[in-house]
Amino acid sequence: MYQLRIRALLSALWCQIGVLTLLLAGARYFMFHIFIDPRQISGHAAAIEHMWLTGIRFDLRVTAILLSPCLVLGLLIAAREKGWRWLARCARIYLGLVAFVVIMVSIVNYYYYQTYHDFIDIFAFGLVDDESSAVLKSIWQDYPILSALFAAAAITAFDTVLTRHFLTPRRRRDASRWPVGLFALYLFLTLLLFAAMARGSLATFPLRRNDSQISTITALNKMTPNGLIALSWAVGDHNLDVKFTPVSRRAGAVLLRQSGLNSLDARTPDNPWLRDHRPNVVMALMESMGSNMLVFDHMPDNDLLGALRKPFADDFVFRRFVSEGNGTAPSLAALFFHSPVQNISHSSAQRVPLADTPFAVYKKAGYNVIFITSGSLMWRNLGNYLPFQGVDRVFGQETLESLYPESRQEVTDWGVPDDYAFRLAAKLLAQATQPTFIAILTVTNHPPYIVPPHYHPKPVYASAQMMAHAEVPRQAQENILRTYQYGTDSLGEFIATIKDSPLGDNTLIAAAGDHQMRRLKAFNPREQFLDRAVPFYLYIPKIILDNSPWRYDPSRIGSHKDIMPTLYAYSLSDTPYQALGGRNMLAPVDDGSRAFGYNVDLWVDDRGVYPLTGRPAFYPWTPDGGLTLQPAVGPVDTSRMQRFTAYPVLLRWQLNARIKGFSG
Repeated sequence: MYQLRIRALLSALWCQIGVLTLLLAGARYFMFHIFIDPRQISGHAAAIEHMWLTGIRFDLRVTAILLSPCLVLGLLIAAREKGWRWLARCARIYLGLVAFVVIMVSIVNYYYYQTYHDFIDIFAFGLVDDESSAVLKSIWQDYPILSALFAAAAITAFDTVLTRHFLTPRRRRDASRWPVGLFALYLFLTLLLFAAMARGSLATFPLRRNDSQISTITALNKMTPNGLIALSWAVGDHNLDVKFTPVSRRAGAVLLRQSGLNSLDARTPDNPWLRDHRPNVVMALMESMGSNMLVFDHMPDNDLLGALRKPFADDFVFRRFVSEGNGTAPSLAALFFHSPVQNISHSSAQRVPLADTPFAVYKKAGYNVIFITSGSLMWRNLGNYLPFQGVDRVFGQETLESLYPESRQEVTDWGVPDDYAFRLAAKLLAQATQPTFIAILTVTNHPPYIVPPHYHPKPVYASAQMMAHAEVPRQAQENILRTYQYGTDSLGEFIATIKDSPLGDNTLIAAAGDHQMRRLKAFNPREQFLDRAVPFYLYIPKIILDNSPWRYDPSRIGSHKDIMPTLYAYSLSDTPYQALGGRNMLAPVDDGSRAFGYNVDLWVDDRGVYPLTGRPAFYPWTPDGGLTLQPAVGPVDTSRMQRFTAYPVLLRWQLNARIKGFSG
């Protein structure tokens, strides 16, 4: 009897998968034909096909996840008659409720898109966060609520009848017992298919938000996810959201004083030559280009720089330098949005233009502002957020695949190989008719660490010293080394391309890692700085240096906060900007009040390192001038403790001020 019950349950679940997938795909088909202008998609048959295939994968994933509780419960309790009767009753209610929710959310998604030209996102939480009565009244007046409820109820009723039919174990001849082996195989394949559908992918990562960015046509990307998956993303964004509130000027003044700063703002020197010769500026935020890996660079057996070796020898490199965050999102937000909140690009402030970001500063100075990433623009909602921040053109994986069709054969879970992003940057600079600022975000140096087939790696070797830090076997570690090398080599080739062209005399290039290299252990406390360190590379054309004051001291301490002030100093004349404690790393006289490095876990100065978590401690630099530390010595004085405590709070204060303004 157990077999008959399970077969009945599985028949009902497979029927539900078919019905729910058909409903979700039908909603997409309806929205596609209502909202998509045929002229917009002319000639994009491949993208449309990709939309449907990815969309159905999302549909199957949602359906399998929703139905999995019934499957698991049925396998556990169907053996007993009492348990089966209870399951059959509950399953009918649950499956009917699931069908009703799927239909209603699909309807809501339709009208949400009709109103906001987007799938359900964080703004759908207006019922909770805004004036609920006014929102409900508006919804009641503007949308066919009763018709939607009636349609959903009718379809749910039909679905419930189907469920009741399939959940009745049939004792006819065609429902006789199967051989045990056949039944076991059927059950195994069902579980396997459910797991595959719930995951949505057989690759390294499950089907996720990034996968919905399938085309350069925004409307197609909006059609790909169904309402349920969009709602789940919105819930996740809302849970991660930060409440932004007005702040008082007095609190800011106190925090500023406690942080040891006289102002959050600065101004570049008046430079008549730069006023008349504004150069292009490129800033590359390099995935996992951490110093904790770079210290193992050793020629000729372990080449971790590739084509970047010559620029590192010829130009400016600061190694006592830390990333602000310990992940890509927090470092990106800190560097380009001046935000200590990594979720800002998909928070409730995602449509608030921020003044004084690097994009805004260069935009005001008359620059063409461009963002390029070799990954998906759906990551962290960048494709939608960056235009609000004044970025003129945004390029991601989809554009690169279109411009470089060969890259489609080399796509990984994170995007296309990084060298295609650098190729596009070089192309855009060559075509530029006005000063151009380009921000680049690379992605290739990520698990599962795949080097593109067209790249020919240089020698790498995981030494015994490296393997003492490695968290993977030697073969896997050497594959990581090749991926790291590919990233730096791609950057080096780009720099060489620019330098060897007429652009070399009027283009600044900067690059830094977004965070440390993963899969490497740190032997703390000696290596706690090294574990957060990233190199800061800087190329400034000689003609600019000849017309600007500068002094290079490679031992200067810095962090991400210092990158943009340095670039401003050699590209913009007499221009105000928000410094946030950052300063020009090449200033003839260093600003002692801002000569520190800030990572969310560490405070760094010329004396040593102060961890920002745990008990207060101070670790001096080793005498060799390297990146390692001596054992802790002495107590941390009160004034420094005050700075460590106040500065992160000051960063949040200024963000609230920029988003919500001042109280009182």
